[in-house]
Parts: sequence; structure tokens; C-alpha cells
Amino acid sequence: MNWIRVFGHDIRCGVFRWRYLLCPLLVLMECLTLAKYASFSDVAPSFGDMALYLFQGKPPSANRDLDIPLSWLLILGGILLMELDYMLYDLTNAGTQVIVRSRSRTEWFLGKCLWNVLSVAVCFLIIYLTAALTSLSFGGELSLTVHAELKPYIFKMFSDAAPTSRQVLAMGVLAPFATVAALSMLQMTLCLFVKPVISFLICQAQIIIALFWKSPFCLGIGAMVLKSDWVATDDFGPEYAGVSTWACAAFSLAVIAVCVAAGVIRFRRTDILGLEE
Repeated sequence: MNWIRVFGHDIRCGVFRWRYLLCPLLVLMECLTLAKYASFSDVAPSFGDMALYLFQGKPPSANRDLDIPLSWLLILGGILLMELDYMLYDLTNAGTQVIVRSRSRTEWFLGKCLWNVLSVAVCFLIIYLTAALTSLSFGGELSLTVHAELKPYIFKMFSDAAPTSRQVLAMGVLAPFATVAALSMLQMTLCLFVKPVISFLICQAQIIIALFWKSPFCLGIGAMVLKSDWVATDDFGPEYAGVSTWACAAFSLAVIAVCVAAGVIRFRRTDILGLEE
């Protein structure tokens, strides 16, 4: 069995899963909320408006207030929860036979890594499709334009922000995807070292830390529009300045690479029967 067939097994068993149909539930309420705000302002929300609103997060501030963005936590936490069990589930079913037939633990784990990124992409595709359909249903357009009337709702205290279409794409689509993909890869790799529930809690703790810490080396920051340096500037003081979106995305890619390497090394030496238990 070659590597392509190993990966094909992961596509069949790990990507086409009914649970991913729950993704619209993670974002539909937020999409409808922004549409309501848009109706108050007599404008139609664009796809760019929706994407930025979904991944607002929490703005940087001088104090450590407890204003928790629950919808943001639900989106990230919900995706990670849906990604949690597949690797170990497959190992306890057909995975062992696949490893024996392929004669390579490395190929098996690399297949899981590609599945991980692809399945996160499927989740984001469904989420953005939900946002696009909501926008169209309220008369909006599939553009990355940010309406001036919606800036107070999207950017909150930084309502004068005027990101370009390229910046909207980076903040609302690319960086959030890279961030969640890195968190999901970290979660899967940690399952080789600790119990899945512990792995999930570690990643959730990382997300919560990102609410109160401001650094490109903190996973979660990249999925926060309000902490991007294109939105949060030092006009109100250095403590309100944001971090580079591109730096956050680059760090997420580095985390993915490290997790893949660490996972391959660990899985080669892992007692598969013990891991199944």
C-alpha cells in the first residue's frame, strides 16, 4: 500500500464526516447579528464584513478585564473538538491494518497530518459558505469591502480602521485558518504524549491565554482581528497596539512544521497497543 492510498483512506474516513455539518451552527448567530446591525444602518453586509466580524476576538487593552468573546471561543473550540478523536479512532479500527500493509508508521502519521489540515480547511469552507450565503440573503455582495457604517460593530473602539481588501483577506481568512490549523495539529500531536482530553484542554488554555496576552508567539492571536496591527494602533498608547498578522501566520506555520516532525519521531517509537488503550 503506497502513501497515496494511505491518504485516500484518511479522506474517505476522516474528511467526509457528518459532524462537519454542525459548523454553520458555530457562526450562524453571529452572521445574523451583523445582518441585524447592517439593517439598522441601511446597508447590506459584504462577505468581508462577515469574515472580520466572526473572528473579532478581544481588543488589546491596558487592563485585564474579563470581557470574554464567547462566540469567538465557540468557533475555535468547536472546530478543535470536532478534530480531536479521528487519529486515535482510526488507530483502534482500521489504522493498525493500514500501518501493517503500508509498512511505514511515518506514512501513516503524515497522512494524518494532511488529513488534519484538510479537515480544518473543510470546516472553514463551510463556515465561510455560511457567511457568504447569509450576506447574499440580505442583499450583500461577495466582496472583501468593509462598509463604513459597520465599522463601529466590527472594530469596536478602533472604528476608524480602514483595512484594504488584501488585509481583510489576511485577517479574516488566511490568518484564522493558519492559526486553527496549527492548534489542531498541536492537539493531534499532543495526543501521542497525553490523553486526548488533556490535549484538548491544553489547546483551549492556549486560546484563553491569547485573550489576555499580546504576542505573535501565542497561538490564537492570529485569529483575532481586533489584535491585528492593521486595526489596533498605538494611537491610544503602546498598550493598545496590535501585533503583525503576517508574523502570527508565520508562527502558526512553524508550529505545524514542528508538530509534524515531533509527531513522526514520537510515533515511530510509540507502543501502538498502549496508545490504543
